[in-house]
Amino acid sequence: MHAEMAVVEGNPFVGLFARASDRLVIVSLSAPEKFVEKCRATMKADVRPVSVSACNLVGIFAAMNSNGVVLSCTSSKEEADAIKALGLNASIQRGRFTAVGSNVLANDKAAVVNPQMPKADVDAVRDTLGVEVVKRKIAGFATVGAAGVVTNRGFIAHGATTDEELAELEGIFGVKGAVGTANMGIGFVGLCLVANSNGYVCGERTSGFEMSRIDEGLGFIR
Repeated sequence: MHAEMAVVEGNPFVGLFARASDRLVIVSLSAPEKFVEKCRATMKADVRPVSVSACNLVGIFAAMNSNGVVLSCTSSKEEADAIKALGLNASIQRGRFTAVGSNVLANDKAAVVNPQMPKADVDAVRDTLGVEVVKRKIAGFATVGAAGVVTNRGFIAHGATTDEELAELEGIFGVKGAVGTANMGIGFVGLCLVANSNGYVCGERTSGFEMSRIDEGLGFIR
C-alpha cells in the first residue's frame, strides 16, 4: 500500500508533523507510533524522531530533500548537529521566515522558495539541499511549501495553480504534476500530507476523489 490516512493527536494536518525524502522521514519526538508505522510502511524509508525548534511541528520548521535539512532560525545548534549525525547536511536559517517548511518546496533536483526570502537564506537552501533554487509563488501564494508537495516522482499543487504554472513547475522539478486538494477541500496540500517517491500519508479527512488526484500528481497513476 503506497497511501495511508492518519491523524496526529486528532489533527488531520499531518504535514505539520513530518518531512520526508526518499532517504529518510523525520517526525516529531512525540509522534504516535501508529503514525510512525504508517510513514514507514508507505514511504519505505527509515523514520527518525527529531527535535526541531523544540516543538513537534517538524513539517513547519524544516525543509528537506535527500541531501539535507534546512531548519528554522528558531532551531538550535544541537538540533542541527543531531540531523548531521543522521548523515545529512543541516543548516539554520538566519532570516525572518521561521516557518521554513512552509516557505521552501524541494525535491532532489530543485527548490522553489518564497520570493521574499533573503539572499543569505536562499544560498543556505542551495548549499544544504544541493539543488538549484528558484524564487516564485504558487497559485499566488508566497508560502510555496504549504501550497505544494513534491517528490522525485511527481508533485501535487494548490488547486488554484494555473496550467501555465503547472508546466513551469514541471520544468523546474523535472517531474510531472497535478493540482488538487486534501482534507476536504484544503488547497494547502503541504499541510495535509507528507510524501516521498514511494508513497504518502495524508490527513484522514481527505476524500477518495482527492486521493485519486494526489495519486495522479505524485505519479502513482498516470
